[in-house]
Amino acid sequence: MEFLVDPRAIEAQSMAIIEELLAPWRRVLSPEEFLVARRVVHATGDPEVVAHLVFHHAPVTAGVAALRQGAPLICDVAMVAAGIKKRLPAGTSVCVAVEAPGAAAEASRGGITRALAGTRLLKRALAGSVVAVGNAPTALYGVLELYRTGIRPALVIGVPVGFVGAAEAKEALLATDLPAVVLRGTRGGSAVAAAVVNALFSLAAAAH
Repeated sequence: MEFLVDPRAIEAQSMAIIEELLAPWRRVLSPEEFLVARRVVHATGDPEVVAHLVFHHAPVTAGVAALRQGAPLICDVAMVAAGIKKRLPAGTSVCVAVEAPGAAAEASRGGITRALAGTRLLKRALAGSVVAVGNAPTALYGVLELYRTGIRPALVIGVPVGFVGAAEAKEALLATDLPAVVLRGTRGGSAVAAAVVNALFSLAAAAH
C-alpha cells in the first residue's frame, strides 16, 4: 500500500474529502461559518460534529472583528494555546487560565478547579477578549459567572469535552446573549477549540 507523504498533498486531499462530506451544510451555514466547521472536522476526523456545532449570535463576525483589533486570547488550558500560538499575529496576548499567577493557590484554598480559579483571576482581561475553552467546563462556568457581573467577552468558544458538566455548561452559554461557538454535548477538546481560533485568525487575516 502506498501512502501520501507530502504534507501539502495530504492537506489538500483531506480538505477535498471534507468539502464533499460537508457539501449539504453550504446551504445552512454562511461561508465564514462553513470555514470554521471545516476546520473542526479536519481537527476531529468526524464530519458528524457539524450537526452539533452551534453559531450563536453571529460569533464569527464578532470574533474576527475582535482579533483584528488585537483582542487578548484567553484559553482554559495550555493545550489550547499550544495549538494556536504559531498563528498568532504580533502583539496578540495569550492568557492560560490554569497557569494564571495564584490560580493553584486559590484553587487549593477554595476547593475548586484551577481552571475556575484562573478564570476568576483573569477577569480584568476578560472584557472584549476571545475566550477558548476546550477542556475545562468549570472555566466556562467561570466565564458565565463573570458575565453575570457585567463582564462581556467579545466571543466565547465553548467546546469543553467531558461527561461531567460539559454539556450543561455549553447549554448555559447558549442561554446568554454572548456571541458563541458551541459544540453541544460531551464532545469537544483542545483540538476543537484551537481549530475554531485558527479559522478565525485566517478569516481576520483575509479581511485585511
